[in-house]
Amino acid sequence: MVLTCAYPDCSNRLKTKRLRSLARTHSGVVTFHVFPTSEPARLKLWLIALRLDINTPINALKLLRVCSDHFSPDDFTYPGEDHVRLKPSAVPMVFPHPTEVCEQDLCMCPFYL
Repeated sequence: MVLTCAYPDCSNRLKTKRLRSLARTHSGVVTFHVFPTSEPARLKLWLIALRLDINTPINALKLLRVCSDHFSPDDFTYPGEDHVRLKPSAVPMVFPHPTEVCEQDLCMCPFYL
């Protein structure tokens, strides 16, 4: 089974032993991470960052993954030579739209969560 990253427009796929030269992790391998379904507050942040419905059923989220390309290098720990883990506080980077148009006055406003 091939899993794709849940991040909008990301084409990274989880395949056995697939190496990526452009990956941001220390070993050059794109890692895939499960949603924090047991942490409701952090899960909501993930869903907002990925622009997913915050009412998505947990069973559906258990099938999704987010690749390491969408986390800051500071979001990772390296407990062993071949292991990469997300820190318990890690949240994917917000969907990459640096600005968006405000509906009220059509001004350019920074996009923040």
